[in-house]
Amino acid sequence: MSQDILTKQNIFTIPAGDIWELPEEKVYILYAPLGGHISLATDETRDELLRCASGEDSPEAIKKALATFRATGSVPVHYLPKSPDELYQIDILCNYTCNFKCIYCYSAAGRSQGEVKFEDVKAVVDYLFKSGRKQTTPYIINFSGGGEPLLSFPLIQKTVEYIHEATEGTSYKYNIGLVTNGSLVTPEIVDYFIANKVDMAVSFEILPYLQNKERGSYEKVAANIDMMLAKGFPFGIRTTFTPESVDRMCEMIEEVHRRFPKLRKVVFDVVLAPSLFDSPEKLERYYDTFLTEYYKAKKLAAAYGITLESIAVETISMLRDRTCEGKIVLTPSGAISSCARVSSPREKLYDDYIYGEIKDNKVAFNQESFTSILNTHNIYTQKECEHCFAKWNCGGGCRLFHDSFEDSFKEARCNFVKKALKLELINILADRFERQTGKSLESHIKDCLKGNLQNR
Repeated sequence: MSQDILTKQNIFTIPAGDIWELPEEKVYILYAPLGGHISLATDETRDELLRCASGEDSPEAIKKALATFRATGSVPVHYLPKSPDELYQIDILCNYTCNFKCIYCYSAAGRSQGEVKFEDVKAVVDYLFKSGRKQTTPYIINFSGGGEPLLSFPLIQKTVEYIHEATEGTSYKYNIGLVTNGSLVTPEIVDYFIANKVDMAVSFEILPYLQNKERGSYEKVAANIDMMLAKGFPFGIRTTFTPESVDRMCEMIEEVHRRFPKLRKVVFDVVLAPSLFDSPEKLERYYDTFLTEYYKAKKLAAAYGITLESIAVETISMLRDRTCEGKIVLTPSGAISSCARVSSPREKLYDDYIYGEIKDNKVAFNQESFTSILNTHNIYTQKECEHCFAKWNCGGGCRLFHDSFEDSFKEARCNFVKKALKLELINILADRFERQTGKSLESHIKDCLKGNLQNR
């Protein structure tokens, strides 16, 4: 019996027996993302649900279970915005200049001496806070991308102060953050960020050998991290993994615990660099290793009191119909891009990602371009998403990935997303079962099912 009748109602049955060394289709995860419902079922129960959904007479317990999974709950879903006025993520790319040469840099092709004009920044701030634009979600304003933002620290200061001035006496909610390579941080900059509530993430490869090889200046960045920790500045670090480093996650957590014992927040991210993968098989091996090593590292980090996260792996907390909801990205040239990783006219994808500009000191959007961008690569436009259980968590995949890799690589990414979500669902069920019963879900499954299979 086809499960399409359930998937059309956004109820997914995911074979999961292999998790416990059973036949894959002996145990299913029942997952209704829009309702926030997750459960386990045997193959017999799954078949009963399919028959019930097809209109056949079924036991009351099955009818009740199906009704529960059909019900939409209070889970927030981020749907495609209809216009830029609905966007709440704002990136200000200060410049095209960087003092590092990272091996996986996405913006190296756009390097130049250009810096964003304060008049252009002011136009974006005025649009957010002085144009009568209705705020429905707190704004996330970030200095990042393009180049190293701290090369333009005076501009950052001026912008932060103007934001505070523009919002004084208002009810606007916003958060200001910055992503830096960490080499240019000074005590004065940290004091300024503490006083003005500016969050910071430092891109850092943790291990000296890898930092020096893939980014550079380990000693300088490590010393600045020490300084920030001594000041009690609540920043985090973000590590991007290449094929060379992906199997060293636990080693990195050990190093954080040993070398930076006060550091409490770490983010692990996958790399987006086609040049590092010469075949789909290599990309798939990388993703599989990332997933396996991440959960080992997460367990180790928890034991040390370190919070370890990965947006690439842990997707269950955000439901969306497009991976990126869209951003207002102000580039140094005064254009508005939909992606912080595409910002310079020197980049081949530039024209495909631009949907506005600063004109006459005001933000001017091209609605047609915006609609075209948002309608590219979402769960409605990609056939492979139609019956995929991960589609609401994945959102169809990063457009830049689709545009950067050849089609033959895309299956590897889809497999990674599905494997990651499946493990996350299992972890949720296992934690829930242990809290309710004090027992291991794995032991329970094996006791209930594995013995029955051996007796057949």
